[in-house]
Amino acid sequence: MLMRKPVTILIRRATLFGVMPLVLILVGGYIWYQMSDTGKGWRYKEKLATYCDGLIPYDESAVFTGLNAEIGLARDEHHRFGDGRFNSCRVSDMTMTIGLIADDAVNSRQDEFEMLDTLRSSASDTPPKPLGGGWQGYTDLRNTGVVLPCNNKPASVVVSIAGDESHENPRKARKVGELAAAAARNASAHWSCKTKFGGRIPSISGPATEKYPSSATGTCKGIRITGYESMHIDWIKESKESGTTPLEMCTFGEFGANSERLYVLEAAFGPYAQRLRSATDEPGAMNADTGLGLDMAWATAACPGSARAIFSIYATEYADPRKAFLIKSLRAFAERSAARHGCTDLRLPR
Repeated sequence: MLMRKPVTILIRRATLFGVMPLVLILVGGYIWYQMSDTGKGWRYKEKLATYCDGLIPYDESAVFTGLNAEIGLARDEHHRFGDGRFNSCRVSDMTMTIGLIADDAVNSRQDEFEMLDTLRSSASDTPPKPLGGGWQGYTDLRNTGVVLPCNNKPASVVVSIAGDESHENPRKARKVGELAAAAARNASAHWSCKTKFGGRIPSISGPATEKYPSSATGTCKGIRITGYESMHIDWIKESKESGTTPLEMCTFGEFGANSERLYVLEAAFGPYAQRLRSATDEPGAMNADTGLGLDMAWATAACPGSARAIFSIYATEYADPRKAFLIKSLRAFAERSAARHGCTDLRLPR
């Protein structure tokens, strides 16, 4: 019995010495997994597999999140919309909304959060400009949208990204556009939407600046302001003409103390037009083909493979709206915009 004790001790020591390297390897591996760039990449990829239904692309999102899965991918919500659903997810400090919108969908105008409510250009001073590269999309340097009409079903895949003033520069706007386009590709496969993709998104121009009405070359071109000098229209703000952007805008303003906007013209196509319609005939809904009010007017046109486009003009509280000006300006704006997008059957208010 006395001879067995040293043997037992030796066995225990050998076992301990055999386990210790394994423990050190496991601890080292855990630290490497938590701290190394490769480990961060693996964890990030693991979370993306289920985050936002797996629609967020790795490379394009990592530009903004730095592969930080906990902070960069912090909110994943799913909402009902009609017969389907859509995703609303955070990527860094941006909110991405991704969904499939039927061509006959309209805004319910109810309190619950719905997909069409997200298709809005918020407080950016830059008019929507085309993403380019063959994509049906826009950016105003703060918000970005991509639309992919499906060839095999009456619906469109839509990706909407809401940012803030920190993204209002051309370089970041292009990166956001790449994120939206890549997510749209993933979403088209997810919802079995056969569609046409664009290519590489080119450089995006900087913020639009105020210029004299006579120098219009883009979305404000063709709108005659001569004879309306008493309306104090001193400047315009526009973006490049394009047949691929779902939102277009032209703004008239005055050189007052705060350089206020007076009139805003907007063209909305596909789901961006659908957001302006309502399930009920309540005030503010553009359900009819044309409309005319004291300070606003709208027109519509039939566009291939999508809902009727809506062209509108409204006067701000700083304007003195006149019926003739509203109608003539809307006509000039709508005719050119409809032609760029291949839309016909333009119906205008009288």
